[in-house]
Amino acid sequence: MLPSGTNCYSVPMHRPLYILIVLSVASLAIVGCASFQSRDLKPAESASRLEQRNLSNPELFSFIETVIGSPSVKMSKAWNLDRLTLAAIYYHPDLAVARAQTQFADAGIKTAGQRPNPSITISPTWVRNLATAAIPWIAASSISIPIETAGKRDFRIDKATQLADAARLRIADTVWLVRGRLRLALLEAYSASEAERLVHQQLSVQLAMNQRLEQQLSIGEMGPLEVTRSHLAVNQLKLNEDAARKRVAESKVMLAAAIGVPIEGLVNAELDFNDLAKPPALQDIPVSKLKEQALQARPDVLAALADYAAAQSALQLEIANQYPNIQANPGYAWEMGEHRWGLGTTLQLPILHQNQGPIAEAEAKRQELAVRFEALQMRILSDIDRAYSGMAAILAKWRDAGKQIQLQQNNLNSVQAQYQAGESDRLAVLGAELEKAVTERAQLDVLIETHQLLNGLEDALRQPIASTLTQTLIAESISRKSLQ
Repeated sequence: MLPSGTNCYSVPMHRPLYILIVLSVASLAIVGCASFQSRDLKPAESASRLEQRNLSNPELFSFIETVIGSPSVKMSKAWNLDRLTLAAIYYHPDLAVARAQTQFADAGIKTAGQRPNPSITISPTWVRNLATAAIPWIAASSISIPIETAGKRDFRIDKATQLADAARLRIADTVWLVRGRLRLALLEAYSASEAERLVHQQLSVQLAMNQRLEQQLSIGEMGPLEVTRSHLAVNQLKLNEDAARKRVAESKVMLAAAIGVPIEGLVNAELDFNDLAKPPALQDIPVSKLKEQALQARPDVLAALADYAAAQSALQLEIANQYPNIQANPGYAWEMGEHRWGLGTTLQLPILHQNQGPIAEAEAKRQELAVRFEALQMRILSDIDRAYSGMAAILAKWRDAGKQIQLQQNNLNSVQAQYQAGESDRLAVLGAELEKAVTERAQLDVLIETHQLLNGLEDALRQPIASTLTQTLIAESISRKSLQ
């Protein structure tokens, strides 16, 4: 028997509460969620991978072939600046960092495009001490649906897109910074090897002179003072030769670091110094035209423009934030057999502030980036002018060095002719050869100066001057490596 006054249909009315709970749990269960995967850094494995890097890597050859289409057999024999640049693009850690930062910026676009998730509220209520014999449960729920206004999502996406573009452009700028350091390192390696060759040449001539002086001393044709001076000169040249060998070893370490490989990675790698053995045609460089391009289209200039565009979008977003978002709150409740539907709306009241603080900050940031952009252009202009200003002097020094070499060669030819005619001795010929070797050393210093000037211009202009590696090939190599 049921108690008096109890409705026989009241028990099944638990079903709305049950269905509501089941649907809520099911909706949460079907949502796709990312799971965490631990990726620990293992120093030993990382160090092993770095130590195995070298210029004979078949994957490196394949990468370079896809960019410039050269057979790998030829590339394995000689590495010039352009091929070493591609190897640095493949290996250098600075570029790996720049690519990782680009991936992070690209992920920001996805974040910016996300719409706010709705939320659900479930509030089952148990009523104690009911006056009637009804079921003591009230099943209630509501959904909160955020609605963004004033195009805020579009501004967020635009800001994130501009920042991602800036990150990609900074990969190209990093390539130029890496290439500049690589060119200096290759130039140092060439200078060190040539300096060692010349000091060895001087030492050989000085040893021959020393032997000749000792012979003359033994027969009484020469005093001991001249022989002592020759011994001192030999000892000094031996010290110079030791210093030159040390410089050669250090230059190879510097070159390996500029590429992004250990020093062992350069073993069996033949370096091509042909482009460095002659002075670049500095007078043929269209500096005025390239300067205009650099001030408008250098990668860091374009990245700065993208940063400014992102600041513009950030300011628009903060201005849009003056207008409050709307939150729709439809709800349902079942109470004592009654179905109750409700419509609600939540709206923030901008009565204490109208987002003026963030707007002021965003506007100040935009102004800061505008000033930074002009400062960057001024720095570029100064770098180009500084590199270009020494061009005339460097060209004059090279001409004078060439004249000096020619005079020394003429003098050597004259002394050799006198020696063959019996009008001079072997010691005079050796002295002329030593003077010519010293002059060649001075000419080498001027040659290095001309290439340093070219390197400064390349850095400032962000242009591969006197190079087969064009801007297009550099951009293609960056793209191909980023896809690997």
